[in-house]
Amino acid sequence: MAYIKIRVGSKAYNHLSPYLEAERDMEHNPTNKEVFEFLENVFKDLDRRIKAWQELKSLKMLYLGDFNNF
Repeated sequence: MAYIKIRVGSKAYNHLSPYLEAERDMEHNPTNKEVFEFLENVFKDLDRRIKAWQELKSLKMLYLGDFNNF
């Protein structure tokens, strides 16, 4: 695990560390492909907060529209 900590940046390692601990507890050593897939799921869209905020701001109810349909 020390090798991975040296090779992976701090933010990625903070996400990766609990995953590696859980895998070690199950007596499974993840392959590099499994580690990359895990990190890809964590960091797949770096702009997801901005996109979600823009999508929220774009929601508008029609004038005199029914709130239940909104």
